[in-house]
Amino acid sequence: MGLIIKLPILIILALIIISLIEGMYFITKDDGDKDKTRVVKALTIRITLSIILFALLILGAFFGMVQPHGM
Repeated sequence: MGLIIKLPILIILALIIISLIEGMYFITKDDGDKDKTRVVKALTIRITLSIILFALLILGAFFGMVQPHGM
């Protein structure tokens, strides 16, 4: 797998994890006085990034940049 596809995949994975941690923080520590929709926004960003990652992996497999292998 080339660096041209590996780097965006790793960046998107890192952003997904950051968004998940942010949503967890808003659920557990935030009292919700400032903005009550921050949890929904954080989780919406995570879902959007996950869809982008899935599409990137599908396109990478279609164009031969990602080689699927069996177990």
